[in-house]
Amino acid sequence: MALSGSGARWRLADLIDFETLFARDAHAIDARDRRVFSHDIAPRLDEVAESRRRAMGLRLWLEVKRDNTDTQWPSQAWVSILALARWGIFLVMAMLGAVLVWGLCLGSAQRVHVTIFIGLTLIAPWLGFLIFALGRLAAWQQAHPPMLIRLVLTPMTRRLPDVAASWRAALADSRPARIAVTARAAALSQFGGLGYVCGALVAFGAALLLYDVRFYWEATLDSGVLIHAAVGGLSWPWAALWPAAVPDEALIAASRVTTGSLAGPVSGGAAWWRFLLASLVVWGVAPRLGLIAFYTWRERRALAGLDFQAPRHRSIWRALAGVSRGAVAPADTDRALVLDVGGHGIEGEAVRGYMLRRLRVAPGTTYRVSVLDDAAENAADEALADGPAHVVLLAADWLLSPRQVKRLQARVRSAVGPDVPVIWLVVSEQDGAPGAPGPDYMQHWETLIDDLRDPATEIAAYDPTA
Repeated sequence: MALSGSGARWRLADLIDFETLFARDAHAIDARDRRVFSHDIAPRLDEVAESRRRAMGLRLWLEVKRDNTDTQWPSQAWVSILALARWGIFLVMAMLGAVLVWGLCLGSAQRVHVTIFIGLTLIAPWLGFLIFALGRLAAWQQAHPPMLIRLVLTPMTRRLPDVAASWRAALADSRPARIAVTARAAALSQFGGLGYVCGALVAFGAALLLYDVRFYWEATLDSGVLIHAAVGGLSWPWAALWPAAVPDEALIAASRVTTGSLAGPVSGGAAWWRFLLASLVVWGVAPRLGLIAFYTWRERRALAGLDFQAPRHRSIWRALAGVSRGAVAPADTDRALVLDVGGHGIEGEAVRGYMLRRLRVAPGTTYRVSVLDDAAENAADEALADGPAHVVLLAADWLLSPRQVKRLQARVRSAVGPDVPVIWLVVSEQDGAPGAPGPDYMQHWETLIDDLRDPATEIAAYDPTA
């Protein structure tokens, strides 16, 4: 297999292919997929932590699936469209920034109003970013995904309208998926801001080379203190390294004109253009690059947190990997603590053959839980406190109390910890002997166990013929 362990990281394009595959065909896993998984992938998961086993296994399987399929996968078109959109937004915003700054430099006989220049090239874009960010936070409270998420997913939902519902389910099921898509969209928007500032820089540099640009500022009030404070605040990052790019008090005072008059702007204000260039780079370009890097990191971090514990993902995992010792237990497990849930009388020895062949663990002593017997409950608690390496809960198929299941699961987890593999083995009672549970019962049981969202917990249906 081409993928290494470090290469099994999920990317947003991988998630798109995965969700699209099962949106088109809910039964996309066949016997060949199970053989490939069992032979090539499952052995590589033996040493992987339970919390990461499913994510890594599904990622490796998806890579094999794509390698063995000649058709074009949707992520290829999505990546191309997003790359085109990214550079398209960059160029459009760069042209907008360049036209704006060119107009500021050439208007009023090549005189630049410093405060208006800073306001339109720096303050206004950052105010827009702040308003947009607050709007995005408010959108999380709504039932529909924020506009940025819809922006990123539009290329997929338009090309493949049949996957729109699957993507909505994916975003509803997984907070990391929502964060990853939002981070990608936010990074895309920052390319627009970066293009705007870069266009402004190019136009400003061209104007300085071609014209004798002058600089001034004006105010209706005597706001000399404010302009001095603004210049000092904006220039503090480079004041010590490039003092020539910091207008001094004399230059600031000489550049001030009275309202309605253009008399007095200085032509020898080299410190002004250096100050404005430095401001665009430090307060325009650098923060945008930093935000793009941050959102890229945030996307990768969110995707690394995908657990695939949603019910439909757990169903996919069961269809692919089944329930076996290699999937839910470390390789050195020999015996499992067996808990008879509800005291139905079926003990571990009665299902010993199934546990050995399918779960590949031997049943240990059976203890009764969720019964009206304090001595039995205390004995079960003592057995759990001994730190078993594996726990199997034998439950009758008719026992379908969500509250009881959640309470017992929490009791087991608090005793053995979050990493000990737990299997709910569902059986039916047939004249006192274990039998295969009915499919309707199993469907309810799978829903119950999947809703626990416990990466180290699985469910299996007893099969006397296995």
